Amino acid sequence: MKIGVIFHGNPLAGGCYQQSLNATRLLSRDDSPHEFLYYTPDAGNALSVNDDGIKAKTFKFGRKERLIHRLRKQITLNRILGKFAFFQPFDATFEKDGVDLLYFTGPSPVCLFLERLNYVFTFWDLCHRDHMEFPEVRQSFEFEARENLARNALSKATAVIAESPLGKQNLERRYGLDHNRVHWISVSPAQRALEKDDSGFDPREAAEIPQGAPYVFYPAQFWAHKNHRLIVDSLACLRESGNKEVYAVFCGSDCGNLPTILKMAKRKGVDDLVKYVGFVPDDQMPAYYKNSLALVMPSYFGPTNMPPLEAFAMKTPVVVSDLPGIRDQVGNAALLVSPDNPKALCDAIDRLVSEPQLRDILVEKGESRLREFSDEDRLTILRDIFNAYDRKRLTWSIE
Repeated sequence: MKIGVIFHGNPLAGGCYQQSLNATRLLSRDDSPHEFLYYTPDAGNALSVNDDGIKAKTFKFGRKERLIHRLRKQITLNRILGKFAFFQPFDATFEKDGVDLLYFTGPSPVCLFLERLNYVFTFWDLCHRDHMEFPEVRQSFEFEARENLARNALSKATAVIAESPLGKQNLERRYGLDHNRVHWISVSPAQRALEKDDSGFDPREAAEIPQGAPYVFYPAQFWAHKNHRLIVDSLACLRESGNKEVYAVFCGSDCGNLPTILKMAKRKGVDDLVKYVGFVPDDQMPAYYKNSLALVMPSYFGPTNMPPLEAFAMKTPVVVSDLPGIRDQVGNAALLVSPDNPKALCDAIDRLVSEPQLRDILVEKGESRLREFSDEDRLTILRDIFNAYDRKRLTWSIE
């Protein structure tokens, strides 16, 4: 069976892009009897996987394809347009290569334009339902766009992949999906976290932090739900205690909330402790993790995110929001704090500064926890999904 693997996104999108890339790389290493063909609408993405020996085709998905789909949805026109090659359904893009099934490695709206091909769909979180108050969900009809995708893509999928047990439960409960069609596969750390760091890059020099001074690290885009403010408030709390000066290094693209965070830092009197280093390339990211006091991730969205696993891989302690379902990812290998309580985060950072042995314990537990999520386990679930579909496919298809 030929399976078309679709991935797209922007490196600036952070974890979403990295996770889609991870899934693509994972299948490229599989010795499955199925044949995998790789597709992306972004030429830059095709180049990004060339180094892994993955040859990806680019496909067009624009106004013409959307217009043809809209016309074909008119039943009367559909019968007429089907006679003309120009008006073939979007599926023909992949059918001409003999593709039998599509696997979307991320929540792509492309699936909404398919008429004939079955697909496996990945839906990472339902945070727009958990926290619809945030402007990035509430404004610009983002909530409606996510709901439209969920309601129209999930029910037609031959299988749906969630990122956690809680995510699986919420998909079934909120969208009425059959229990046996929804699977969960743990997220995995970015490739950069698993590669040897021999760059010689000095993160303190780059961030203008005194040598030896402790800093916490938070790689996250500047959305309100990322909750950078909690870190700013905790730094002020530490400074007010009179004996702790801890820096914070923020990296990631500005999605509108960076000026607000910088103003908050100035108002709290810790603007000298807050260092924004912009977008960090993959070869510099390990140094920021490994030299930090800890990864601190106080996000409201989850429960699973990629940075804690990256920190585990790079022997960095983790402090993360105590969200429902978070223990399914971090177990007992992280310090958990309420995303609403600056004093709790202040105390957690204070402990890490004052108790070096606590850092050692967390690092050891993090490495152990990471080993519980293997690529072989992820592949086993995907193989089961593909094989189950293939058995049905053979009732109408001749090899």
